[in-house]
Amino acid sequence: MAKSFGYKLPGYFMEYGPIQAESEDLARAEIRRRLGVRRLPWGLQVWDLANRPLARWKVDQAS
Repeated sequence: MAKSFGYKLPGYFMEYGPIQAESEDLARAEIRRRLGVRRLPWGLQVWDLANRPLARWKVDQAS
């Protein structure tokens, strides 16, 4: 059964998704395809939306 995943690129505050996939590895493969890259950027975050929903307009606090 397919799950829904979200992802966030390093250095950006927008969260993207949902990606429908059977596993996190397959979700990462789909993200690679969508971004048109052979390797995902270092620091990319991927999570199951069942555990944490997307926060589309979340702004990181300045440090």
